[in-house]
Amino acid sequence: MVKFLEQDVCEPTYQPLITSWVEHGPFAMWLVQALQPKRIVELGTHYGYSYFAMCQAVKQAKLSTECFAVDTWAGDEHSGLYSEDVFDCVRAENKQYDGFSTLLRKTFDEALSDIKDGSIDLLHVDGRHFYEDVKHDFESWVPKLSKRAVVLFHDTVVQERGFGVYKYWAEISDSHPSFNFTHCHGLGVLLWGPEVPLDVQNLVPLSHAKGGPGIIESFFEAVGASATQKRLLEDKAEQIRAEQIEAAQIRAAQIAAETAAQIGEAEGNIKKLAGLLADARRRPLKQFKRLIVRQLLLALSKASPPLSKRTAKRFTRSAEKRDPNRSEIRRERSANSYENILEEWSRQRLAMSKETNDLVQRLSDGPMFSVIVPVYNTEPKLLREMINSILNQSYANWELCIADDASTDMRTQEVLRDAAKSDNRIKVVFRTENGHISNASNSAIEVANGDFLVLVDHDDLLDRDALLHVAEVIDQYPDAKIIYTDEDKIREDGTRYDPHFKPDWNRELLYSINYVSHLGCYDTQLVKKIDGFRVGFEGAQDHDLLLRCLAHVSDAQIQHIPKVLYSWRASPGSTADSADAKLYAWDAGVRAVSAALTEQHGQEIEVARGPHPFTYIPRWPNDAEPSVTIIIPTRDRLDITKLTVDSILEKTDYENYEIIIVDNGSIEPETLAWFEKISRSACVRVIRDDGPFNYSALNNKAVAQTKADIVALVNNDIEIISKGWLREMVSLASRPDVGCVGAKLYYPDNRIQHAGVIVGIGRVAGHAFKRAMRSDFGYFARLNLPQEYTVVTGACLVVRRDVYNAVGGLNEEHLAVAFNDVDLCLKIKAAGYRNLWTPLAEMYHHESASRKTDDTPEKKARFDSEFQYMIDKWQTDTFEDPAYNPNLSLDHEDFRFGAARW
Repeated sequence: MVKFLEQDVCEPTYQPLITSWVEHGPFAMWLVQALQPKRIVELGTHYGYSYFAMCQAVKQAKLSTECFAVDTWAGDEHSGLYSEDVFDCVRAENKQYDGFSTLLRKTFDEALSDIKDGSIDLLHVDGRHFYEDVKHDFESWVPKLSKRAVVLFHDTVVQERGFGVYKYWAEISDSHPSFNFTHCHGLGVLLWGPEVPLDVQNLVPLSHAKGGPGIIESFFEAVGASATQKRLLEDKAEQIRAEQIEAAQIRAAQIAAETAAQIGEAEGNIKKLAGLLADARRRPLKQFKRLIVRQLLLALSKASPPLSKRTAKRFTRSAEKRDPNRSEIRRERSANSYENILEEWSRQRLAMSKETNDLVQRLSDGPMFSVIVPVYNTEPKLLREMINSILNQSYANWELCIADDASTDMRTQEVLRDAAKSDNRIKVVFRTENGHISNASNSAIEVANGDFLVLVDHDDLLDRDALLHVAEVIDQYPDAKIIYTDEDKIREDGTRYDPHFKPDWNRELLYSINYVSHLGCYDTQLVKKIDGFRVGFEGAQDHDLLLRCLAHVSDAQIQHIPKVLYSWRASPGSTADSADAKLYAWDAGVRAVSAALTEQHGQEIEVARGPHPFTYIPRWPNDAEPSVTIIIPTRDRLDITKLTVDSILEKTDYENYEIIIVDNGSIEPETLAWFEKISRSACVRVIRDDGPFNYSALNNKAVAQTKADIVALVNNDIEIISKGWLREMVSLASRPDVGCVGAKLYYPDNRIQHAGVIVGIGRVAGHAFKRAMRSDFGYFARLNLPQEYTVVTGACLVVRRDVYNAVGGLNEEHLAVAFNDVDLCLKIKAAGYRNLWTPLAEMYHHESASRKTDDTPEKKARFDSEFQYMIDKWQTDTFEDPAYNPNLSLDHEDFRFGAARW
């Protein structure tokens, strides 16, 4: 084992993932041995690599040290938001150190009261990395430091994405003995106390030897790099072993599946033959019975004396149902299989071939499309297939502009030369040096002469009518500047799967993920106006291009074709990028979204990594902190009403709000006594309304009694989970183009109750992803990303008061109980606002626990009237919700496929 100044240098055993801290682990363990701290506190733990390295050192050295990890385990702008799985991982690892290690799931300020002043010997500051935050965090904890204290600051050399640790380190490092590791994002070591052990003090002169990186930096950088390289080699070996095992398992599964399929097919054929035989035996008798019953019913319908018209008509209808010539069995084809949908599309398209040919003729003088394809060392077979998918287009007015990015595989260049010779519409640019995808795409654009640019990857495929349908949309909407389509994936064997049925234009969703992707078609002059693709955003170049285009187009100029016209090639190497490359591309996406939002809104808007790779969470500023009135209608049921109010008061980190409780005739003494007590609070009012229950009227009455900028409609059966719920919803509702903002609600069993509302489900509206698990991603990650929905639930709805009043508030006359939130959102959307939903405002919804179901004749009649009102007013039974897709089911709420429709 290597030693440094008589202390062992060890490697951490806990390695959940490669992090920017990984090469500092050996130093942290060495420092614990040398310092022998009585108490260690880490501010910002995440997965716990650095924390458990120090815990491991304590355990190995058998020190009597107390360790504390302080974190909310919710994430931030720099580390990204992360799920409960992260804390579960940390909690599991902590079990081996629970004799001396404590996890404090709190903010740094909240945890101050848990630690005695003057007791910390080793403090690690690694929370939010903005300058003001790191300054506040450290200075708040200074009173807790002992006379032997050493402080570690991470990310001392990072100067991008708003990081400010480097700036604070420059201010503080001269005030006390210190040194700074510059590798792995930087680690500053500050010897704060006057009684730091001599072994640790001796590091300072070693670090400043010859005015540059000294022995200490060079030694631990080498040790850290060695540990990292060892880990990478071990991971690679494990990957190879896993791939070998997986390959063997796949082959075994294939053999088993093939055998089972053969057996199943044989059994199916036997059953089918047996059924046909039995049916053939029964059919004559069955038909004869039907004929007899039919004749009898017809005779009864004409009986004498005459029957009433209604009874005679019933007999006649029953007779016709038994007509032997009528089809006996109507089979409903399964819509759950994409394979079946593809087959049905083929049949539908064959039946529509004449209409398609007529469309080709009508649009023969339509726009010219320049198909842009960057190429680098593409597999010849796949490259030919891509080119053939262009050559086979039913729409002929196109050109294919290919830029070869200095391929070193001569087979690629040979295919391109052959293609250029075969059709004069194919242009090939051979670049002399490799410039990566943005430069290569720009080279292809330079030779493009089309009206529109169509972006295609080098091994993907276009549907034969892709350009035809795009031309059709341009013909229908001459002002269109951007058109996109649905897409699926295709395996090497040609099997298509995983269709992405996208919503219509959804600006908010684009800020969180590039859901537009393929097929993307852009007005040529628009792309040239923004100077094409931007170098430095490789990996997120398409997203960046689209985001920059938005400043020059209106929402009406962006059109969506709900047809799968593009197949993305799922080749073995398509997701085999290294972790560093993926992080680089993800960070490029963060920069692209942040730059676009900052330019569009005239102020800096921070963007964090989202919960899944290549997703993003914008942090909308809310500096003004407008006033909010939270309105809670209720009647008795103190148990749930008190839970709602208490959770708001205890967990809301937004300060400028009041609560109005609308008491709709409570009579229970306990409830009335609690109203009297809670109304003494400075931020709670109770108003009385003894009229019949009318949810719309109760909320409208409360809104009329407030002058707050924003109102929040909250059911009396809500329980707050995320403390930032109101801040998040207000920051969205304060934007001038936004109307209603909805939250993410769970049933008490942690299944989804509300994650947006789809208009048209059940003929009026249904909750998206209802009953999905809390941990589910949803359809293409939509359960975890902010986005625009036509409607959000009124169980927790935030809206500006002036917008609410401008549309007349909730409909008291026609929608006293049901669908009033749907109607409100539709009115606000019709007024030109966008309604948003955010997964960052989380709460439990003990749904309708405070009132009974509509089980009386009067209530059923009221519900039926409200149901019919929505159909008559908004045509919800035929409504095509732009937040949904016509290829998805209107009979279910889980985004499953609907009936095939081309």
